Amino acid sequence: MSIKISVVEEKIFEVVNQYNIDEYYINKSYGSIERFNQVVNGETLKKNEISLMDFLSEIRPNNILNMKPKNVRNKLDIKYGY
Repeated sequence: MSIKISVVEEKIFEVVNQYNIDEYYINKSYGSIERFNQVVNGETLKKNEISLMDFLSEIRPNNILNMKPKNVRNKLDIKYGY
């Protein structure tokens, strides 16, 4: 069994990375699918668990979707520059 997960990066262009993750790999990394779902929903990591972003960085997404550009407001915050 595999689980499909989508990660959305919200920038000027919205990027959606879709992963099909094997149940074995989830169990190996998090102990169970239930625990994996808790981590995905923002629960604090236990000592021996890797972060979700580190977990996903080891796996290539099967789809990378570039969505339409978002409306950029006229208000720009420039933090650094010269």
